[in-house]
Amino acid sequence: MNEYVYQIAGAIEKANGKLHGFRVLVSNFINFETIDVPASIIDKETVAFLEYRLKLTKDALDIQRLPYKVQRNIREPLGHFLDQWVLQNFYGHISEPKSTNP
Repeated sequence: MNEYVYQIAGAIEKANGKLHGFRVLVSNFINFETIDVPASIIDKETVAFLEYRLKLTKDALDIQRLPYKVQRNIREPLGHFLDQWVLQNFYGHISEPKSTNP
């Protein structure tokens, strides 16, 4: 299991107002990174809802104030994406055999 924490810093919009992704802060005991996660990991209905909410508000989008189902539709795929990202970027590529030099 990967031991890391993350916080969604905000939504990234394209110039036309479409959701491009999320800026996410990811950290473990040693590393701290800011990454941009593409909106394509989330289903189209949730993306449409988020785009609608972004048009309504001038403030930052607070994920915790969204309906539970929308939060779940964001956090589940985001968690899977970040699990793989952390394994590859914090711990190296996991499928490569480790060297056993004496």
